Amino acid sequence: MNNTRAQQGFTLLEMVVAIGLSALVAAMAYQSFDGASRNAARTREVLTSLNKLDKAWQLIGQDMRNIVPINAQMPNPQVRFEAASQKTKGKETFQLIMLFSRRGWANPLGRVRSDLQQVNYRIAEGKLWRDYLPERNMPLENIDFERESFHQLLLGDEEESDIPSERVVVTDFQLRFLSDVRIKSNGKSVLEGLDYSKSWDPMWPPIGVTGGAPMPVAVEIAIEIEGVGRSVRLFEIPQR
Repeated sequence: MNNTRAQQGFTLLEMVVAIGLSALVAAMAYQSFDGASRNAARTREVLTSLNKLDKAWQLIGQDMRNIVPINAQMPNPQVRFEAASQKTKGKETFQLIMLFSRRGWANPLGRVRSDLQQVNYRIAEGKLWRDYLPERNMPLENIDFERESFHQLLLGDEEESDIPSERVVVTDFQLRFLSDVRIKSNGKSVLEGLDYSKSWDPMWPPIGVTGGAPMPVAVEIAIEIEGVGRSVRLFEIPQR
């Protein structure tokens, strides 16, 4: 009897159970592979955005360190420093963020030109643009930046890509400025605590200031990237 039963092999129920277990193991293996694949794609997406953001921060830092300060005693109509935080969060915004002149424009070819640049930063449809042109001896109001300047894309994609990992979208660009007036009135509190910049000015010249405003002492810049988050840097502004 025992030998006869051993030769019969698996029963139908045992086969069904074995197939069911195999299918369960296969489903779990697929889910693990799919999850790992998605995590890898997400990691590549974040790393691509962070790499582009890091390059943008390097150029922004160079600009902030080389800003031409305003001279209240000898005002120059070509030298101005104006800035305002992004008013509407999202990727449909069109706004001029910063306007200033900078020095230290490298001239490796030894061309006959000034080392000064006039620079604009602007947000347009989720992209951060840097527009620049050589310093000109004419009022800024008479310069058509849109047509005459060079356009440098700092963050975003000039051609929209269907691959999510290649897209970088700027959703917010916030500025906070520290003035010498706040330092004198509030003391060290303007530089202490986690929210030290909470009382700083979100635009320059500050609201209510009339006439020529001096340069801010420092600027805190916060850039928010879709799917990545917020990145913040603090820069000292040259005073002379």
